[in-house]
Parts: sequence; structure tokens; C-alpha cells
Amino acid sequence: MAEKTKTRNANTKTDSKTDTIDWELIERVLGSEVALRIYLYGLPGVGKTYAAYMIRRQDRALYACTLMPETPAAELRGTYLPMGECIVWHDGPVVRAMREGARLVLNELSHASEDALAFLYPVLENSDTARITLPTGETVTPAKGFQVVVTDNQAPDDLPAALRDRFDAVLEIREPHPSALARLSEPLREVVRRGMALDEERRVSVRPVLAIDRLAHEFGLRVACLIVLGAARGSLFHDALVLAGAK
Repeated sequence: MAEKTKTRNANTKTDSKTDTIDWELIERVLGSEVALRIYLYGLPGVGKTYAAYMIRRQDRALYACTLMPETPAAELRGTYLPMGECIVWHDGPVVRAMREGARLVLNELSHASEDALAFLYPVLENSDTARITLPTGETVTPAKGFQVVVTDNQAPDDLPAALRDRFDAVLEIREPHPSALARLSEPLREVVRRGMALDEERRVSVRPVLAIDRLAHEFGLRVACLIVLGAARGSLFHDALVLAGAK
């Protein structure tokens, strides 16, 4: 056990002060040919979806599903649809991703219905044992390169243990992606950095700040804050930007 821990620590780059996984490691894991079931979680607006959609996809196609309590398994698997005088089977996004060896992104897994979760058990199996038998009788197995990336605001702790155990990597994202921060002017960038440590009521993520930065060119900074965040919160955020040096 000690040797296993030593090896893991030697190959995992973290911040020694906070034991936080950094973006360099996250990008490496997303590009891995071994880590094929990845769970990304963290605060809203830190770039989970951006990472899942854009980073290190190699030549993989992309299929994405946002899961809700109302999402049935059939929406993920596929269904029969009329085509002329015939009823024809149409693959859903999960089955298409498996067939093509694509990257499948599942957003908000913690909100999935019991029906959808039960369907995903065999999808998240090891590549050698993952398979789905369709209502047509055909059994689909994943083509080489098939990768599943889950994004969620919550850690996977509340998922059923058997499902949680299927992930090769579980990575918490605490900081916005550097490329997103680089698009902001320095005062806005500094406010976002400081804001990530605030409670949820006061925190402003990168996504609305990017919108403020774009709208400020047309409406001015104060009005842009009001448009994006509303009058009360926008006014407070504008004052914080001014204190940080924004104009």
C-alpha cells in the first residue's frame, strides 16, 4: 500500500499548499488514452464544460447531453422514428459516441433520473466489458477512443457507489481556466481571482464577467454590470471593479 501511494504521488502534480489539482494536470488527463471515464467537478463558471468540450479531444468527435430528472434513458440510447412508411431505429447520442469512438460529455450527472443512471452503468464499464443491447437486438461495444467526461458542480460522493467506482479520474476544478482569465482586462481578472474565495451569494464567475467585458465596449462598464448582474448586485460589482482599477 505504501508503494502504491508513493507511485501515485510521484505522478500527480498538485499544489503542495492546498493539494489542488492544477489545469496542466487536468489537460493531461483529458488527453490520456488510459483515463477514459473522467469526472470533473467544481464551482459554476470555472471552465468544466469548456474543458470537457474543447481540451485534448484529439481527433474525437463530440456528443453532449445535459441530464435532468426528466431525461429518460431512451433519449440517450435512441428510439424508433417514422421515416416514410417505415419505422426506423435512430441511435441516441450515447450510442453514436460509442460507435464512433467519440468523446461523450455528460453534464449534471447528479441530476440524472434513476432510469438514465441505470442505462449509464454499462456505458461506464471498462472498455473491455462496456456494451449496450439495443431494442433492435444489436449489441454495441465502444470503438477505440471512446471517452466519457462528466461535468458537475458536486463531487460524486452522492452517486451510487457502483457508479462512482467506475471513474478512472475524479478531478476537482477550483480555479478558472487560464485562457478564460487571459481574455479579461487585468482589473476584471483580479476581481474574478478574489471572488472565487467568496461565498456563493457574492461570488461572480468568469462567464458573466466575460459578458460584462464584451458589453462594456458598447454600454460602458457600469451599465454592463447592471445588464448582466442586475441593479443591486451589478452596482456592488462595479464598485469592486473600480476599486481594483477598472475604468
